[in-house]
Amino acid sequence: MAKEIPFAIALSAMALSTLPAKACVIWTEPPLPGETNSAYEIRVEALRRRQAAERLKERQADALEQAQLIFIARDTVWTPSYPSPPAHKARPGRPPPFVPPPRPPVIEFPGSSYYKPIDWFRGARSTRVFSVKVSETSCGPMSIGDTTNGTEGDLYVFFARKGPLSEKTLIDAIALDTIDHPALNAFVAKHRKAPPLSR
Repeated sequence: MAKEIPFAIALSAMALSTLPAKACVIWTEPPLPGETNSAYEIRVEALRRRQAAERLKERQADALEQAQLIFIARDTVWTPSYPSPPAHKARPGRPPPFVPPPRPPVIEFPGSSYYKPIDWFRGARSTRVFSVKVSETSCGPMSIGDTTNGTEGDLYVFFARKGPLSEKTLIDAIALDTIDHPALNAFVAKHRKAPPLSR
């Protein structure tokens, strides 16, 4: 058993909570007396899946109750445009006026992720790309809900309060293929690639 404890501690330290929070929570499920490494791994994975399914159910219900805006948006690579300096006409007999060079774009770290709405369930429609700032935490860069580990093309169901889309108005973002709520299933069905997360 003594040899199994370091493995169990390492596995617990690597397993992070599925909560859409700004900081991670370390898994602290201890091994049972006499439990083998493989049995511990199977038990912890089953518990993690069960808790993730319960938490997903709560997230969907809470977000549906709070949100005035519900829509699907795609993770998009997008670069903000920067205005060009105004053109100055040279006057005859005079040197052209000094035009300062344009300012280079500000590079943020961590930066922002960009999302393009593609379908709406509730609230005013808009297809304008919006950004969500990624925050640096003790667990590394994190964003809202399930978007932290997203890649280009991923789809999310966003839930928001009224107002411009920002960190202040967004409530949650749930990966589209994990949606499993009677009120949302028909809405996401045409965009779904995978079956909903099994409970």
